[in-house]
This record gives sequence, structure tokens and C-alpha cells, in this order.
Amino acid sequence: MDFFVFAAGFCIIALAARQIGDTFKQAGFPLISGFLFTGIIAGPHVLNLIPSQAVSTLTFVDQVSLGLIAFAAGGELYLKELKSRLTAIGWITSGLVISTFTMGSLALFALAEHIPFMAAMPVSGRVGVALIAGAILVARSPSSAIAIINELRAKGRFTKTVMGVTVIMDVVVIVLFATAITTADALFTGLTWNTGFVFFLILEIALSISLGMPVAGILFFILRFPASFVFKSALILLTGYLVFIGSLTLRAYTHHTMNIEILIEPLLVCMVAGFVTANSRRYRKEFLDLLRRTGPGVYIAFFTLTGASIRLDTLADTWPIALILFGVRVFAVFTGSFLGGCLAGIGAQNSRTYWMAFITQAGLGLGLAKEVGIEFPQWGSSFSTLLISVIILNEIVGPPLFKLAIKRMKEDHSPAKPNAVTAPQNVVIFGTDNQSTALAHTLFSHGWRVKLAQPRGGSTLAGLENSPQIPVQVVDGFDRKSLEKIQCQTATAIVTLLGDRENLDICETAFVHFATQTLVARLNDRSNLNAFEDLNVLVVDPSTAIIGLLYHFVRAPGAASLLMGFQRDRDVADVTVRNPDLEGLSLRDLRLPFDAVIMAVRRRGTLYVPHGFTRLESGDRVTVMGTTAALKEIALRFDRHEGQAALNLMEKAVPEQLKQDGEKPYLIENGQRDRFDLLVEKAVVADLKQEMDQNTFFEQAAKQLSKRVNISASTLFEMLSQRENEMTTVLAPGLAIPHIIIEGENQFSMLIVRSKKGIIFSPHAPRVHAAFVLVGTRDERNFHLEALSAIAKIVMDPRFDDKWLRARSVKALKELLLNAERNRRPSES
Repeated sequence: MDFFVFAAGFCIIALAARQIGDTFKQAGFPLISGFLFTGIIAGPHVLNLIPSQAVSTLTFVDQVSLGLIAFAAGGELYLKELKSRLTAIGWITSGLVISTFTMGSLALFALAEHIPFMAAMPVSGRVGVALIAGAILVARSPSSAIAIINELRAKGRFTKTVMGVTVIMDVVVIVLFATAITTADALFTGLTWNTGFVFFLILEIALSISLGMPVAGILFFILRFPASFVFKSALILLTGYLVFIGSLTLRAYTHHTMNIEILIEPLLVCMVAGFVTANSRRYRKEFLDLLRRTGPGVYIAFFTLTGASIRLDTLADTWPIALILFGVRVFAVFTGSFLGGCLAGIGAQNSRTYWMAFITQAGLGLGLAKEVGIEFPQWGSSFSTLLISVIILNEIVGPPLFKLAIKRMKEDHSPAKPNAVTAPQNVVIFGTDNQSTALAHTLFSHGWRVKLAQPRGGSTLAGLENSPQIPVQVVDGFDRKSLEKIQCQTATAIVTLLGDRENLDICETAFVHFATQTLVARLNDRSNLNAFEDLNVLVVDPSTAIIGLLYHFVRAPGAASLLMGFQRDRDVADVTVRNPDLEGLSLRDLRLPFDAVIMAVRRRGTLYVPHGFTRLESGDRVTVMGTTAALKEIALRFDRHEGQAALNLMEKAVPEQLKQDGEKPYLIENGQRDRFDLLVEKAVVADLKQEMDQNTFFEQAAKQLSKRVNISASTLFEMLSQRENEMTTVLAPGLAIPHIIIEGENQFSMLIVRSKKGIIFSPHAPRVHAAFVLVGTRDERNFHLEALSAIAKIVMDPRFDDKWLRARSVKALKELLLNAERNRRPSES
């Protein structure tokens, strides 16, 4: 009877904890701080709403929660997303584990005389407790890290490395904890440390890891079972709980029948099961969705009960110890991350920032501390109180430091920065009727910057008297200068709702001079359709549009409603793949938000209906449907920070000779005119009309450049070929920057190449349409980097490919480079 009374009372307090946690979050504190605070106030040391007997009776809540925490820890480890930074992740993880575990263990052992529950222990017991504490202090908090990354919309090398280390650390700390707790158990029971013990310890850990496979099989069966979300969630929680019960039962059985204790670490078993399930293509999405939806309720119960179990009397005696351990851990984290970063080649300057990202602790650390209380009831609760105090300090101090680190590394993305989904895009609508104003209002309500244009002498637009945010401008004509007066060159989309002749003039001007991303025209006469299609204009034919719409409503009303925007919580967006880490990744391996789906992929003008095996390429235009939040997350993941993208491109392009000279890539960030503009003006432009292979291209390039650098064409050809054989100069789909260092002084030249039909550098790679051949002497290395910086900034423009291929002449190609939006360093010449 007491069990049901305690359980009912605890449920009511947990509901209150949820509201208190939200209040703490609004005040800027971590959410779990509110849960812990509620548990402390309701616990046996304050209001006694959760008496000590209830805390011990409800131990199963801890075991159920720990199983879910371990499943989630394994689920976060997704290898395909970590492969590009494994070296840096490995070194930093090693540095953090060694320094934090060593310093944390030594610090607690040195302070044992001043800790009440350790003072009376023998040296072997103190060593055991110190090892467990050192392992727990290694733990990080993936959930907190993910929350901060999402809040700041952070993305870049630093963020990826930090997230990889944080996730990998969960695996390492559970293995380390299993080793420490087994060792401590041996020390407390008087077992001697010898070869047999070490072998037995390794055997226990191996057995724990291997048992994760059959548990994963059980999870597969549950996910495959046709049942509701609630039933599947309950079965998954039950599975985790039974792993803990099975571990305790096996330990007790072997103790009484075999005179030894086989300790299977349940957290390690569940973590391996979660890892296997989350990396299974078939069950990954549903498994992670179940964990995501089940987690909040379980975590409320776990952290509230954890707060109730905190012994305030012990905390009052040990709070100075908690502060010392907190300080030691911060120093250890700094030391480990700095050394690991330097060994990984990150550089001392950036390595000094990494420590700020690894202070935060939360769920896993608390879970490990609670498990000690279960494993060692004599002193475990006092130990848990001490470690939980340190974890709370880390959870309070860690998130602000992580935010500061992200901003210092310039990887935060405020909503004001350009983005395919989140930032307002520009649209110019030409028209004088009610459809124009209705479209303007609709786009404006979805966050677009809208401008209406009407020809001089046209009728006044109605319906905009109360919308000063939608300006109306009059145009005198549809030539380039007239359209530039209303900033059509910066528009993401242009919509023409005039007569066919006017619509065609506007679209042709935008097609030739602006390379506008999207051109839409309302067709009045179907005989003009081909003229619009030649300009890649999206044509709306009123005579057939309504019939087509009604047809789709009859055949697929759900899909038509989504596309028409009738589902207010759903939207459709196009995002461009610019993140190099997604290159070659299949759609089934993407960890997309659960409320989003990829509908189509447009690649080099061809529209594909995607399937799970479709592999992404840089530059793919992906159509996604989902909630607004999901679309923002996908846009952030698919896109990349322009400055970082340009720097990545430069790093791939820098010649080996300049790397050996110690030169580092950098981006030009100031000025109005630079030497690169002068180089473009003097450069030879080759507008190739025929398709050609790599060797033919190098032969022609060598002939053009030999006259400028006083080196024979054959020598230049050999140097270009040798450079290409060492490492390809194709740096992005459609782009190549062949470059060589020649003997001599004060020489630098560039050949600009446009090939509409493409240069074949490799039969398996996309054809190159834009090439910049650079030839310079070693003393011009600084300008070599400046030229690479300028090219990188220019080609990052999402409309560069279209502008490059549409340019009508050699002069237009040079103008495209000279008028590109980029920061410039004033020329010294």
C-alpha cells in the first residue's frame, strides 16, 4: 500500500517539477536545475513531501531512467557524421580523459581526510572511491551541448569537433566507469590486484559489450512489433529496467553460488544496444523518435527523485570540497583539451578555446552518481551528494562558457544572417492587378522582403494602403538600367504578371544580366510558351492551372493541401547542399528531423525523385517539406558559413610549396579595390566552345600562359600535369583552380577559362565549367593567397554557376568577376 501512496505523491510532485523547471529555464538557468530544486525542497530534508522511505521505495525509477539515458547515449554516437573530424576528436578525447580522470582521482584521494564518509576508510577504499569519482568527472552532456548549438545555430569545425568529442566521451566514460566500479568493488572486498584480476575485469567488460547485441535484438523486435507509441515506449523502458535487474541478480547469484561476483555493467550493455539500434538504417528513425518523445517525462521523474535523494547534511559539510573538485576539473579540462588540440594540429590559439565547451555536465554524470548509490548503499548516497554538487556547478557555469566559445570561434549564426529558409528573401513582383497584391501580402506574411513594380502609366495598385512594408515602385522600362534602379539584380525571385511581351523582356534581362535564382511568369498566350522555357522561366498558365490543381486535389488531397499551404504547421522550402561533410552521403544515412521529408533533388538542371540510396552532391537543390523549425534545422545543416566555406576551399587549393613556406590561408576582410581586380583586367580569357579532356585543356592553357611568364609551353604543360597527378585541382563540382609555382621573381599571371560543354578532368567527376589557372613565382606567395581568397569568395555566391554560364561575352565574364560582392584589400601598386 505504501508503494502506491508514494508513487501517487511523487507523480504529483513531478508534475509540479515540470512547471518549476520551465520557470528556471525562462530565468536563464538549466532546465534540470528546476527539477533538482523541486526534489530538494520536496525531499526529506526540507518539506518531507518525499520521505526517505519513499526515496528508497522508488529506486526502480532510477533504474528505468538510467536505462533510457544509456540508450540515448549510444544513440547519439552516429559514426557517419563524425568521420571527417576523427583525428581531432580522438586526440582531444584522449587528452580530456587522461587529464580529467587523473587529476580528479588524485584530488579526491588527497582530500579524503576532510570528507566525512571517506575519513574512516582504509587506503584501498579511498583509492576505489577516488577512481569512481575520477570516471564520473570525465562525463559530458550531449543534451546540453545540442541545446546550445541549436540555440546559436552554430556550425563549423569547432562545433563539429566539440559535438564529436562530447558524444564519443559518453562511450568512453561508461567503459571507464565500468572499469572503476569493478576495481572499487574488488578493493572493498579485499581482492588482490594480479594478472587474474585484470583478466577477469577485461572479461566482464567484454561480456557487458557483447550482451548489448542481444538487447539490441530485443529493441529491434519491439520496434518491428505493430503497436502504439505508448506501448513501444513502455517496452523499451522495461527492457532497460530488466537489464539492471538482470545485472543485480547475476551478481547476487554468482556471489552465493560461485564465491565470486560477476559484475555486468548495465549502462554499458544499454549503451551498446542503443548504438547498434541507432546505426541501423531500418530502425534508427523510429528508435530515436521514441527516445526523443519518451525522454522528457522520464528525465523529470529522474532528476526530481535525484534532488530528493541529496543529503543536505552531507552537502553542508562537503561544499568546500565540491568547489575544490570543480576548480580541479576546470583546470584538467583546460589542460587536456589544449594538449589534445595541439597534438591534433588545431593550433595553440584555437586550442586555448576548446576547454570552454567541455565544462557542462548533466544527465549521464548524474546517472553514474546515482548508480554508485545503488551499488554501494553504505556510503553511496553521501558520495552521490558530493558529486551531484560538482555536476550542478558544472551545469550552471558550462553553458554560458560554451556559448562564449562558439561566438569567439565565429561559428554562431544569428537569424539575421543569410540562409535559404530562415532569412527573408527578396522578391520583385511586376503587376497591376489584385493577384499581384494578394501574392505580395502572402509572401510578406511568410517573411519575404517584397517589392511591387508597375510600368509608368499603369493603373494604381489597390490593397496596399495599409501596408507600408511593401513598397510600390514605378519603372520606365525593362532594360538593365531600369531594373537595376529597383534592385532587381539582388532579388532571389522575380514574378511577372504583365502582358507576355513585357514579361518576356523582364525575364530576358534578368536571365542575361542578373542570373536570378527563380523567374516566374504568368502566361497569357500559349504560343509564347517556348520563348519563356528557353529562359528557364517557371510558367503559370491560368487556362490550365486551375484544372491541374483540381486534378491533384481529387487524386491526392493530402499532398495538394500541403503544397497549397492549407496545413498551417507545414511548409515547403528549397535548400542548397553546401556542407562538404554531406558530400556522398545517402539520404537514408541523414539524421533529418522527424517532422521533415525530402521530396525532390535538383542536380545540374535535372530533377530527381529521391530514394534512400540517393547520394547528395555539393550544389544539389533539395526540396524539403516539414515544420518551420525542421526546415530551419535542415537549412543550417545543409548550408555552411560563407567565410568558413571559402576558407575550406582555399585550404584545398593552397600549393604544397606555400604550405612548406609556412603560409596560412586567410580571407581578405577590408578595402574597396585590390590587386586581384587589376589581375582580372589584364588576364586572358578563354571561352572554350568544345568539350575537351584534361590534357588538351592543359596544352591550351600552357600555350596561353607561356607568352606571359617566359617559360616554354611544354614545361608549363608538364608542371600542370604533375601538379594534377599529385592532387586534383578540381575543388568543387564544376570548378577547378590549377596552379603551379615557377622559378624566378615578380611574376604572376592568371588564365580565366569558361567551358559551357565542360572539361573532363575525371570520367567519374562532374565536368568543369569554370577554371582559374594561376602561375606565379615563390616571392609572390602572399598575392597567391590573396588571389585564392578572392576566387573563393566569388564562387561562394549561390548564383555564380548560373551567371558564369549565362554570360554572353568575354567582357561579361570579366565584369562578373570585377563586380562580384567581396571584401577587397586596397592595391599597393
